Amino acid sequence: MTKSKRAEVIRTSKYVHHKIEGIINARLAHNDITAAQSHALMSIMYHPAPVYPSDIQRAMNISAATVSGLLKKLRAKGYLTMEGCDTDERRRGLIVTEKANSHKAEIESCMSSIEDKAFKGFTEDELDTLHSLLSRMAENLRNAEKEEHIE
Repeated sequence: MTKSKRAEVIRTSKYVHHKIEGIINARLAHNDITAAQSHALMSIMYHPAPVYPSDIQRAMNISAATVSGLLKKLRAKGYLTMEGCDTDERRRGLIVTEKANSHKAEIESCMSSIEDKAFKGFTEDELDTLHSLLSRMAENLRNAEKEEHIE
């Protein structure tokens, strides 16, 4: 694959990510929740209890700092509370509020609708291939990141 083709794949991937995020942001703006926050909230809601920030970090493949920022905003907006040890933020359990539960169906519907539109016309085999290729890219990048930290 040529460098220009690889750059095109990266640009297209970035475009798809930003487009999905923008649509979700617009559709959920009236609930005062962003795409990133809604993904974190859904991860919390679908993770077996108890749920801790480190669980969300692993599930979403994002940094601890990013998780901390998302959780802080979700708490401030009334979607989430935390309970447990006050001296160790990492071990505080995440609890969704009634507000979160009342918006769950709308958030799920929004995400499902976007997925339906994004994958319109894709066969199961194409989805399997796309998933496999993106997973390989992710693994390559994880390995590259590990190598950079070692040197």
